[in-house]
Amino acid sequence: MFPNAVQPQKNLLPFGIPSLDEILGGGIPTGSIVLIEDEIGAEANPFILQFLAEGLKAGQYGYIMATEHPYQYFAEMLSGIGVNTDMLKATGRLKFIDAFSNPFGYTDLRSEHDLAVRNISQPRELNEIIRRAFLHVRDQNVIKRGIVSSLSSIIYAADESKKTIFSFLQNRLASNKLDGSVTLFSLHYDAHPRLLVKAMEHLSDVTIRVKKGFTKEERPLNVVQVINIKGKPELAGESVQFEFISGKIIPYYEENLF
Repeated sequence: MFPNAVQPQKNLLPFGIPSLDEILGGGIPTGSIVLIEDEIGAEANPFILQFLAEGLKAGQYGYIMATEHPYQYFAEMLSGIGVNTDMLKATGRLKFIDAFSNPFGYTDLRSEHDLAVRNISQPRELNEIIRRAFLHVRDQNVIKRGIVSSLSSIIYAADESKKTIFSFLQNRLASNKLDGSVTLFSLHYDAHPRLLVKAMEHLSDVTIRVKKGFTKEERPLNVVQVINIKGKPELAGESVQFEFISGKIIPYYEENLF
């Protein structure tokens, strides 16, 4: 199964993980917003950061809006897959947006990063800081791979306000459609009302779910499943299994899970 790498296709941005790209039909369509849903005990961030790394290695631009972890967390994970975040930040190809250190502006704590969110419950501020991050290439035709880790923190801050959440998502969708960029939002889907999650799935171009599983030998693994890709209904339900071994994403082909 999946013996060969999926060849990149025009208007598709691959993860660089052959088996995952295959169940996605080649990758993520440009201009998309993507919902990456994880459950307690499942690991979505390695897949999300692999998507970002694949673009950075190809010469594209990227950003991380972090609400749950500091910069060093992402820097260490990206270093393990061959990305020097400090160098890319220095050259302006990777932007780190700190929405973790002081996300509500309640304390005197100051972020060490140039791009810092002072109130994550304000969609205008979130979208404006992403726009400002790339003013240096505003007249260039560049594709940006963005990750927001995680959307759940923004939902908590907004007290489940649908207006706040959908304003942020809709603006990202409109911006991405204009310039062909892609934004991946991680979401702790078992921590929110099902109707709210369903509404966000309808708005998203692609929904992927990462579930916890175990091998027959009782080793932990992650089951990555396509929930929906607009325009490709035949791909819904496709899944592939992965283990994390020494920081690497390794496909696991045994079908029997506990």
